[in-house]
Amino acid sequence: MAQWTEAVIADVVLPGSRSAREPGRGIKRGRHGLAPETVAEIQRDRLVDAFVEVVAEHGYPQATISRITQAAGVTKKAFYDHFADREECFRAACEQGTDLIVARVEEARKGAGSWPDGVLAGMRTLLDVLAGQPRFARVSVVEINSASPPVRRGRARYLEGFRTLLTDPEPGVAGVPEAVADAVIGGVFSAIYMKVEAGRTAELPELASSLTYFVLLPLLGKQGAARELARMGQAP
Repeated sequence: MAQWTEAVIADVVLPGSRSAREPGRGIKRGRHGLAPETVAEIQRDRLVDAFVEVVAEHGYPQATISRITQAAGVTKKAFYDHFADREECFRAACEQGTDLIVARVEEARKGAGSWPDGVLAGMRTLLDVLAGQPRFARVSVVEINSASPPVRRGRARYLEGFRTLLTDPEPGVAGVPEAVADAVIGGVFSAIYMKVEAGRTAELPELASSLTYFVLLPLLGKQGAARELARMGQAP
């Protein structure tokens, strides 16, 4: 993996990447000297991590609030102090993690020298982050299909955010219609889904070149896309 990619993803800590019960995250019983808002923040963070851990292991339908609170080491009352139900917790976990991923992808893309370089940089970052955080990948890519429409619509909004990358790429590069852009984005997501659903999340970085070619193809054509990949030292 390229050095710049390592630097971009080194500080990405997605929900579920840590155990809610790991040393240092607990709150001592009795007088602990922590402000109430600090206690609330710690409990919420532990619940979000526990939610992702439980859903990744058992699947969303079997992720009961009892299992989540047990994994978090908090009471059911604490859960309901922060979330109205599991769906709200799901939405919070996905938004928190996806915001981080989108920010890193944009950072990598904008730091590249050209639009094609940015596509490859962003793709590598996305796939590397997901591969390194398999619990969040499982929850946000696969298990989210069992969630309510509002949670799934949140995912759709994030995917739509990449539309301008194809409809208005850069000066001198003609964009594609929105319907074509959405089809490309859907195809990229589908390729990621198939790996994660099959339990092969660690293999996601292997798709970077092929998916970059797929994104470049409708804008640059077959020869143009292949030429850009070759320039970047990649093969479709």
